[in-house]
Amino acid sequence: MRIPKNHLEKFVRQVADDCMASQKDRTNRGAFYRNYVLFGSEKPDSPAMYNKTFAYMDDLESLLYSPISLKFHIGDPDLPNILSQAKGRAAAQRLRTYARRSDTDTHISEAVFWSLVKGKTFIKQTWKRGGFSPALVQPENMGVMHEHHTQLDEDMEAFVHSMLITPYQFERMIARNPDRDALRKRAQRYMKEMRNGLSPSEGSAKQVIIGGLYPFQPAGGSPSNTRGIVDWMGGPSPTLSPRVMQSFMQLDEVWVWDDDRDGWATFQMIGDDMLIWGKHFIANALAWNSSSLAEIPELKAKHPFNEVCPNRMADYFWGRSEVINVALLQEAINARISGINRLLRKQEDPPRYFKMSTGVNQVALSRFNKPGGFWTDNNPQADMKELTPEIKADLWASLHEYERMFDEMGGLPPIAKGHGEAGVRSAGHAETLVRMFSPRFKDRALLVERDVEGIGSLMLDLARVHDPKKMVAWIPEPLAGLEGVKADPLIVPPAEGLVAAPFSFDDLDDDVTLTVDAHSASPAFQAEAKALVFDLLKIGAMGPEDVVEHVDIGDPGELEMGIVRRRIEQAKAQARDQQLKLVAQAGRR
Repeated sequence: MRIPKNHLEKFVRQVADDCMASQKDRTNRGAFYRNYVLFGSEKPDSPAMYNKTFAYMDDLESLLYSPISLKFHIGDPDLPNILSQAKGRAAAQRLRTYARRSDTDTHISEAVFWSLVKGKTFIKQTWKRGGFSPALVQPENMGVMHEHHTQLDEDMEAFVHSMLITPYQFERMIARNPDRDALRKRAQRYMKEMRNGLSPSEGSAKQVIIGGLYPFQPAGGSPSNTRGIVDWMGGPSPTLSPRVMQSFMQLDEVWVWDDDRDGWATFQMIGDDMLIWGKHFIANALAWNSSSLAEIPELKAKHPFNEVCPNRMADYFWGRSEVINVALLQEAINARISGINRLLRKQEDPPRYFKMSTGVNQVALSRFNKPGGFWTDNNPQADMKELTPEIKADLWASLHEYERMFDEMGGLPPIAKGHGEAGVRSAGHAETLVRMFSPRFKDRALLVERDVEGIGSLMLDLARVHDPKKMVAWIPEPLAGLEGVKADPLIVPPAEGLVAAPFSFDDLDDDVTLTVDAHSASPAFQAEAKALVFDLLKIGAMGPEDVVEHVDIGDPGELEMGIVRRRIEQAKAQARDQQLKLVAQAGRR
């Protein structure tokens, strides 16, 4: 896309509006999906007694991704030497530690859950204050230029991220802007004002910006119409004072692929004429170095957004919600449970048939229903009969059948959730059933795994340019080459004969790639992957260090060093035994 030099504000505003063309429709659709997941019903004020949809989504998300077992593998297949492998293991362990410290792994878990609900979510990964700073972005906050294209690459041409900012954030953003005085004067005009004529008091407008059904409520206000009764069944929502509400401004962060620079250009805009970033110079905000006031070349063609989309569609960017598959089943369960409850209530307090009675009315009947109550009638032929309905077993069987249909839609047989199943007589039979159901998850689990790899690759790129901290790869001295240095005398190597090879992320080869190690992100494949690792160990295709690297275990570095120490001690013992044999043979001669 060619970025004009004149009338830049008009150009950025037009691009942002074009990207947000489907914003209202996606917002309403996302609210519908959210209600079904959180309440089991379209209306939050009448939630389902049995919310099967939430349990279904929770089970599905847990099988597709697990933050506990996330492991990265960094390597270069063109350099399969011991030094490169040791560096890759150390770098992957450091990156995994960063992911845990910054809560990136748990953010991914939330992104997988809400991508199942709404079709797609985003992780915005940036570097702030010397560390990673991830943020979960809901699809309602995003807009793209071409919805028929399915990737945020240069062919998308442009996309936008909308957010609310406070006056304090606004001041920090314009602190070094030469037009800050004029921007302050115009800022008052855009407080409380949203695009497309929406106001911050409307739930749909607020949901577009920050997610949630009722993200912001004025002090003392409530979306419930229950006249003062606590809305304890509804979803929790933060409450802000009217003064804070009135001070918010909508910031549109527009990313445009710049053909002239062959990279992304960032524009941050409020309203129609307040261009905060991108007016005086065009640059990529992710690649901008505030110290050198220049772009980092390695990041110029990258942006901080990574998509998470388990249900992709060939010609639609926003993917497909899992709720579509089960919403009607949830309605059927709701109707069946309501019907059974009505029958149970009639069994508890059945209707009564009065025959040839002349004195029964509602007052007399209420007295009759009380403990010790009685009823008399002047007509000796008067009679009363209870009409107790019969609940057939087929009613409960149909409810269980609806549940089975629910699980069938997601490929979740009882054995997938740890439940027993009829006809299973051995552990081998159970493992066979697990292998039979798991292929239904393989496609989506692999898609989620690729999305996680994209997040990890961006973290590696950011660490290359921002993290100068040194790491140490311990390797045998004969294999260290020129990079091996003997450690400080005060530092004891983890095993005798090892030397340190200090390096940083920037020292890694440019061709190294990051992958998610052995389906570790999907619990559905962990047992199968672990069994394969030990089978490879038995035939000698893997060594003990490789096993430690590919299975989920605490402190793998210490275990690997323990294997190396034991191997060195065994080598020494064998050398001593050989020496003793030679001495014994010389004595006999």
